[in-house]
Amino acid sequence: MEVDDESLLSATQALQAVERLSLRTRRLEDSGKDLQSVNEKPLLELKQLLLMHVPSSITSEARQRFSCLIDQALEGQCKKILAGVVLTCPWFEATQKERGEQAKHNILLVVVMSHDQQFFTPANPQIREAGGVIDMGWLSIVELYHFGRFLVKGRTRYVEALFCPEAALVYASDEWRQLQSQIDASQVTGLRGFLEACCGQAMGSVAKKRKHGGMKLRENSTLAEICEAFRLLHHAHNHHHSLPPATATIHPPTLPDVACQALSKLQALYQDPDVSKQDIFTCLSTWHDELRGEMKQCKFSDLKAVTATVGSWMMETRLQGRKLQPAEDHCPVDDYSKLTQLMSEIGGPVTKLTPQQILLVARAGSFMYGLSTPESDVDYVVVYRDTTETVLSACSRPSECMESRGPSKKVEYGAYEARLLSEMLLKGSVVILELVYLDNHDFVSPLWKIFHKINSVRHMMTGSAPPVRVEGPVRDFIMRVRTEELTGELSRENLMRTATEQYETLRNDLASRQRRLPENPDFSFVTDWLLQVRGIAD
Repeated sequence: MEVDDESLLSATQALQAVERLSLRTRRLEDSGKDLQSVNEKPLLELKQLLLMHVPSSITSEARQRFSCLIDQALEGQCKKILAGVVLTCPWFEATQKERGEQAKHNILLVVVMSHDQQFFTPANPQIREAGGVIDMGWLSIVELYHFGRFLVKGRTRYVEALFCPEAALVYASDEWRQLQSQIDASQVTGLRGFLEACCGQAMGSVAKKRKHGGMKLRENSTLAEICEAFRLLHHAHNHHHSLPPATATIHPPTLPDVACQALSKLQALYQDPDVSKQDIFTCLSTWHDELRGEMKQCKFSDLKAVTATVGSWMMETRLQGRKLQPAEDHCPVDDYSKLTQLMSEIGGPVTKLTPQQILLVARAGSFMYGLSTPESDVDYVVVYRDTTETVLSACSRPSECMESRGPSKKVEYGAYEARLLSEMLLKGSVVILELVYLDNHDFVSPLWKIFHKINSVRHMMTGSAPPVRVEGPVRDFIMRVRTEELTGELSRENLMRTATEQYETLRNDLASRQRRLPENPDFSFVTDWLLQVRGIAD
């Protein structure tokens, strides 16, 4: 095998550069230098400040410093900071005498609203969630959408943040105050998800199953973990007795006897490590069982009502007083009946969409390429948009794909929401690219589709749009493969040989081309299109 000397030299230099960078990085690590120390300075001071205070000790000066450091740490990373809350465990705080020890397990929860380009991103939901929830243990930063989603699910920390004591709020926007005034604590603490989480997590965090049935305390359970378990049960108890969430100082008169006994034992455990943790766990189990019994008689809150309130608040907060641009009426009046008839023919969930939501209906498969035969299936691709109100107020991840396919289906279809279409486009989906470049929107057996794909790639290599509808010699050849008997010149062996040769030639041409294609598509262009589809204007 001949090797190009110039290519070999370039490859060698690249490897040497990588090795030098790796060596330089190791030297920096060994020297103790931190390449990100400048950016992390506000976070380091913020952590120190957090571990110095419990809510009752936060002065106006400390609150102002909290707010300033949060601003510095998140500068340019979000559109607006909605709230900053110091979360503590009243049960753990009650077992400690020194403030430094009481604040040892504090958590700072910050709720932010991202920029429109971040929220309406065409990135997949996993990437979006990774960027929308940052958990550093002592610091948790959550985006507005995820906060709303977690709140209606009854996630305890987010419920505690919304209904925290005033002293624990180190920053509160007008929007945060608005939500606090719009929803009553009992509505959220009465959700089945919240009460189930309180009881389930309380036992699951410190207990394990016995070999012969029942539960026992995990040997390595810490005092802080046991206190957290009691805090969760305290939330459930307070709801059943029409009290606010247990986010402030404990008031023993409001507790049942078993909880008061547990509190005394926990306080004694701090002074005397020989106090039996198992006795404390017995109190936990007894209280847990009592609360489980009360839950059976409990009338849970209306999840739909809570979701509607939170969703409406999320939309209003996101819009910041802006008005949504009305959706363009891209379908002429004369075509509405035709579109409605087409939607009816496709059937399924597509019929539940409104004509205004439809962005595109196209015949896919062989028809799209101009290669259909009388025996070809009817296969549609539908592109639609959820209403912007639905997207902005969603407290759960919406379905973005509706498909109906199979050998028994007379009409097959795949319906994709605008965001999902954008994601597939950015990933370089050939079918979606062809859909974009198809003329007139008239919309492949594996045996012949490779010849069409190779032909499309050759056009894209030159910067031209891919020819969706096949014409000329390429179409003539493919139609012969589709319609004639696969023998002789068209035998499977010959077709395989021809396809392999064309594929290898294409690979070599791609590798040796003078002008490199960009590594990534234009992300901002697709995002701007999505914003236009949503009717969002700056």
